[in-house]
Amino acid sequence: MRATLSVSILALSMLSACGGDPCAEYVELLCDCVDEDAACDELKTTYEDADADLQDQCSAELDKAEAASEECQADESEE
Repeated sequence: MRATLSVSILALSMLSACGGDPCAEYVELLCDCVDEDAACDELKTTYEDADADLQDQCSAELDKAEAASEECQADESEE
């Protein structure tokens, strides 16, 4: 499970580096830590079609979101 998560994060990081959408990656990572689909949908709505400033903000927050996502995944696997 941890290996799969690491590979997923690596793949997403590579996409981001290749001109991908950092906000899409950011939202995906944040959705790992929310319990309700509605909360994830709200995040998706907030960050879809992000302008350049919001894209920069997403890029800057990716490391924190990755760490939080890994922690949530670890917590889920312990339950």
